[in-house]
Amino acid sequence: MYKGLLFLTVIYSVNGFNIQINPVKHFTNEDPLFGQTVVQSKDGVFVPSPTNGKLFRCTLENGCDKVNFNDEKPKGLRPVASVASAMTSEEEQFVMCNQVRTKKSVTEYLNGNCQQMSGAGKEDLNPAKLANNNNNNNNNRGRRIDQVKRRMRREAQPDSDTKTDEDEDEDDAGTEIAFVLDGSGSITADDFERAKHFIYNVMLNVWNACFNCDFAMVQYGSSIRTELSLLDNADGARTLQKVQEIKQIYNLTKTASAIHHVLTNIFIPENGSKNNSKKIIIVLSDGKILGDTMNLSDVLNMPQMKDINRYSIGVGKGILSEPEAIKEMTDIADPGQFFNVSNYAALDDILSKLEKSIVGGEGTHKGEGFQFQLAEAGFSSHIMQDKSVLFGAVGAYDWSGGVILKSDDTVKFMNDTDNGPKFSYLGYSVTSAQLSDKTLYISGAPRYNLTGGVFIFDGSEKYVLQGDQVGSYFGSVLCALDINNDDDKITDYLLVGAPHFYRNGEEGKVLVYKLNQGRFESVATELKHDEGQTFARFGAAIASIGDIDGNNYNDVAVGAPLETDSSGSIYIYNGFKDGLQVAFSQKISPSDFGIKLMHFGQSVSGVPATPPNKPYIAVGSQGRVTVFETIPVVVIKPVISVTPKEISLTQQMSKLDVIFSVCFEVRKGKLQTEETLPLHYQIDLDSNVDKKRIIAGNSDVLKKTFTLMPDEECTRIDLQYLGCSDCFSPIKIKLKFSLAPHPNGAPIRILDVFTPNEVVQEIFLENDCKAAGCEPSITLSDSKISETMIIIGETQSLNINFTLTNTEDPSYMTTLTLTYPSILSQRKIEGAPCPVKNDNQIQCNIQHPVFKRDTQTNLFISWQLNDNDIKSELRNSEIIANLTSQNNNYKPLDLKIYAFNVMYSLPIQLTGTASPNRLRIEEGAKGETQPMKFVFELVGENKYGATINVVVSITKDTYKTDLHIKSVTPEECVWTKDKVEEPYTIICPMKKLEKITIDANVLIHDVQKQSEKITAVGKYTFDETVYSVKDTSRTVTVEVMISKLTVTSSKGAIIGGSIGGFVFLLIIIIILIKCGFFRRRHKVDQAQSPH
Repeated sequence: MYKGLLFLTVIYSVNGFNIQINPVKHFTNEDPLFGQTVVQSKDGVFVPSPTNGKLFRCTLENGCDKVNFNDEKPKGLRPVASVASAMTSEEEQFVMCNQVRTKKSVTEYLNGNCQQMSGAGKEDLNPAKLANNNNNNNNNRGRRIDQVKRRMRREAQPDSDTKTDEDEDEDDAGTEIAFVLDGSGSITADDFERAKHFIYNVMLNVWNACFNCDFAMVQYGSSIRTELSLLDNADGARTLQKVQEIKQIYNLTKTASAIHHVLTNIFIPENGSKNNSKKIIIVLSDGKILGDTMNLSDVLNMPQMKDINRYSIGVGKGILSEPEAIKEMTDIADPGQFFNVSNYAALDDILSKLEKSIVGGEGTHKGEGFQFQLAEAGFSSHIMQDKSVLFGAVGAYDWSGGVILKSDDTVKFMNDTDNGPKFSYLGYSVTSAQLSDKTLYISGAPRYNLTGGVFIFDGSEKYVLQGDQVGSYFGSVLCALDINNDDDKITDYLLVGAPHFYRNGEEGKVLVYKLNQGRFESVATELKHDEGQTFARFGAAIASIGDIDGNNYNDVAVGAPLETDSSGSIYIYNGFKDGLQVAFSQKISPSDFGIKLMHFGQSVSGVPATPPNKPYIAVGSQGRVTVFETIPVVVIKPVISVTPKEISLTQQMSKLDVIFSVCFEVRKGKLQTEETLPLHYQIDLDSNVDKKRIIAGNSDVLKKTFTLMPDEECTRIDLQYLGCSDCFSPIKIKLKFSLAPHPNGAPIRILDVFTPNEVVQEIFLENDCKAAGCEPSITLSDSKISETMIIIGETQSLNINFTLTNTEDPSYMTTLTLTYPSILSQRKIEGAPCPVKNDNQIQCNIQHPVFKRDTQTNLFISWQLNDNDIKSELRNSEIIANLTSQNNNYKPLDLKIYAFNVMYSLPIQLTGTASPNRLRIEEGAKGETQPMKFVFELVGENKYGATINVVVSITKDTYKTDLHIKSVTPEECVWTKDKVEEPYTIICPMKKLEKITIDANVLIHDVQKQSEKITAVGKYTFDETVYSVKDTSRTVTVEVMISKLTVTSSKGAIIGGSIGGFVFLLIIIIILIKCGFFRRRHKVDQAQSPH
């Protein structure tokens, strides 16, 4: 960024500076395009009416009067006008150009009719003719016309009325050209093709220069045949194709009959001929007439032959060696229009000569039709200090454009090189920059390379300032600015508008280029505007409006005509000694003054100051020009004096009278005799201090009014000093002032927004220091942090103990600022007040106001950890302690960094089970598949989202046992569905603590050892640089035992046991019998009874 521009750090109001928002005048016209252009005049502004081709001089005193340019509206007028003016103390000159469509025979023109008025009188100018006649173009550009496109464009609406204005000239009937082609047998097939190719090229090249030319073709041999009629010209591409498809007739040479056929069958209204068209016959033959029943002389003297322009082309020895044949061809052609060539291959040698003969009379020489025919010369205009005039010609050279420079006796055309991009619209805007030794001619080309460009010509070279966005129309608006408003008129800056620049809509932008050592710097600065306004087209108008704020530097206005639904706005940018303010000082919209307007800001101009210190500005909108007056700016500098200026040590604890006086010095905008200017001012005593050390009466804030007069600028106020608790920091007395509102509402003066309206005066207090610089000595070396590693979720607090000792001069307003990370929050503070400065910073006031010599203090600060369940990326952090005092403007005393590492708690434990935990098989039994399940589970919590990898390793310590894994959950686990062989691993990455279930089938074929087993070992891992786990064992082992049962035979024992049992039972029975156990009782009783 260059030094010429100042980037403001002062915030000021943009609602209004010194332009009164209530208009003082409106100029209106029934033409809706009135107001599209506004240019300053010596006593007002010039405003053209493009629709009517009129120019008006509008003044505050007389309104708008028509300038005596044209009494009648020009025929073919297009609603495009440009106006330029230049003024000196001796005279005023101005120029106006109206774009006018004209026709000359078959050729259409669109160029500016310009009139220049000066003290010498009125002069009519046609810039395009001046440039073309002067023939001093800086390049000779070839034509670039696609014939078929031109043709299709011309005939896109063949039946419609193409006239766009009822006042235009009647459409030209055009030119009708009939070729009479010899197709006799003396012509070989190759030569006949060459003849068709020649005719094809003639048609193509003529169409390039003549939009209203139609062709017909008649071939003759043994018969006469119409190959192409005038009605066949509707489709240019198809017409040319027909020429290529013509078949040769052969045999006789009926030249007279063929010409007669043209007169009676081609040039007739029924076949598309127009009565008032220009007609041409071109006969192409290689020999004399043979077998024709018609007389050539009779045909040539027919009434229909009147006004027909005739050409003849003789080819080969059949013409050149036969005097009779030569006479026939010369009779056919008009004088000087007979061409002869030695053979058909040489036809191309006369192509350009014939083409020139056909269309040269229409004013189109060597591509001239697309050099200046549609140049729109005068689309833009500019008058320079030496009275030379620049005209923009956007349509010159296929709309690549150019600039016409008219000096006293010379005319020069400036444009791009032969290889430059077409359709650049160079000349869309023009201006000039004045250097000490030369003049730079500047023109915008808004479609250059699609991004737009600005061409700077200095006579010997040119260079381009390039736009940076496609379609932005960079360069469509230019403004050369002499910032310092001096007599040398040296240009300082170039402002370039890109009104279609797109961000969220077509906001537009304006770039400022500084002139440095005769060249504009390629790096520009952008003017700031209301970025909330989309589709504003900011930069559609840019104008230097003079020095409206009275600081001797010119100011700039920029229009944004589509702001606020096409209501529009203008922005004001003020100049000063270092350049142009990039921030606007005022924005004016129609809503500010309560009038509904459209496209307000589409043009803007300064208006001469009457009186000299009160300029105006004029702003164009649809059908209207609105004039605003400026308010004279006054710069006031308060000068304050205080007695005493310093309070000694002996007086600091006592009351003391203080005298305060202020003089409001007017530095700019001196008051006139008997003029008064009321001021409001406010005095804040001992500002920004809670316990006031100075007051006025019973108040520390004074609000007063002072009437400023040419001979009275000063006032006095008595104050009282009360003593101090803070005896170091100076007593600040702040004065702020403003102009009192005018009783009638409209201010007669306004303060300069770029000059401060607030001043501060200080009363110093003597200090008690030994060293000249009052140097305290306090360090943080005795302080330490409680933890160098904190674990979030586990660590409860982080503490620092400070022991501070001052071994030298007193330290005033000692402050310890602690900056800490967001994972900490203040918990407890002991030893000093520590208000929170912001979210991650506290500021401790150490022994305020004075930390005396040889004094010690302790400070304890404790933080708690913010456990908000959200893990940050913080791994290493620090607390920064910065110790400062107000001695020598907040001199740093010490700085210390307390670093610590940050980890996150991960309270988890891994458990595992197997079901069943024992498997058996009987000896000799056939093995069967048995289900088995391992379950591993992480218990605890993972609140910080650690990724935990659980790895389960399964091994078999078996002889003949098959183990197949059926399934594993959760789905995140990685495993192979296969028979378990050594080794077998299952990996489960987890963030959510879930059970890991492993379902398997076990088939035991045999057990060789007394005890075999299947072992599953689970182990978990994690990022140990981020997380901390208390559990030291991270592995769990689960075993499933496998055993075999032995079967013993017991058949002999069973038989022996059974026999022994029966014998024992029999013995018992016998004993019982012997004992009479089974004897019946009643039988015993009968034996004992006597009966």
